[in-house]
Amino acid sequence: MGVKNEKLILFQSTHHSIKAEKVLMDNDIIYRMAAVPPEISADCGSAIAFSLDLESILEMFQRNNVLVKAIYEINKTKAHKEYKKIYEDQ
Repeated sequence: MGVKNEKLILFQSTHHSIKAEKVLMDNDIIYRMAAVPPEISADCGSAIAFSLDLESILEMFQRNNVLVKAIYEINKTKAHKEYKKIYEDQ
């Protein structure tokens, strides 16, 4: 079974995805890189999954000018994963 309350963050560009990874590493934040699931987007991008406090992560990204495109909550069952959008950049 997966991490409880895991979130998946999609970024405005690959540049921001790489920048986000550096910010998380520099702050010793546990995360994992993930491909964007086809259920969410046809784009072949990368995303970051984590289970920490969302507000803290978003504040860290804002301070470092990392542009977030969307955030999904991941609900895992034995059979499949469901993605619920909880944030989208306008």
